[in-house]
Amino acid sequence: MNSLIFGKRLTLHKIVPANVIGWLTPLGNPSLLAPGQKQLGSINRWLKEKLQGDHNETENEDFFSSNGILLAVPKKKVSHQKKRQKLYGPGKKQLKMIHHLNKCPSCGHYKRANTLCMYCVGQIRHIWKTHTAKEEIKLRQEEELSEVDQRVLYPGKRDTKYTKDLKDKDNYLERRARTLKKE
Repeated sequence: MNSLIFGKRLTLHKIVPANVIGWLTPLGNPSLLAPGQKQLGSINRWLKEKLQGDHNETENEDFFSSNGILLAVPKKKVSHQKKRQKLYGPGKKQLKMIHHLNKCPSCGHYKRANTLCMYCVGQIRHIWKTHTAKEEIKLRQEEELSEVDQRVLYPGKRDTKYTKDLKDKDNYLERRARTLKKE
C-alpha cells in the first residue's frame, strides 16, 4: 500500500510497523487496523452506550490504575538556596577557601597575592576621574550675557530633574565591594 506522507510517496508496510499503520489510517481498510483498535461502527456503539449511561459493565473508571507507569514531577520550583547547595555542596564543586591573602604594602587592606589592591585601584581611579573631568566649555558670548538674556535666548537649555539624576552616577551605579579593612 502506498501513501502520501509529507509530500513523499512511501510504502507503509516496509517503513512503519503493523500496529502503527492503524493509527495512520483509522477509517481506512479494516484489515489494516491495529489489534486493539475498534472500527468506526463499534466506536459509535461504544459512544452511545456511554451517553445512555450503561452501568452494567464493571469497568474501572480510574484512568491511572492500569494505564502504565506514572512519571514523577516536582510540585514546586526548586529554590535558589537549594540549587546553590546542590551546585556547591558535593566534593570538588565546593567553594574553596582563599589561602593566598596578603596585606597591601601601601594601604594595609587585605588583597589576593599577585594582584592589585582594589582599594588602591579605586582611589587612583577616583583621582584620575576628578582631574580629567571635562569642564563645560562656555562660549565667550554666553559669559557676557545676563541670566535673563540666557533664559530668553536658550529657553530649552535647562536640565530637567531626570538629566540631573543621570549626571549623579554615584546614586545609581553599583560599586565594587571594598576589600577587608586593615587591622
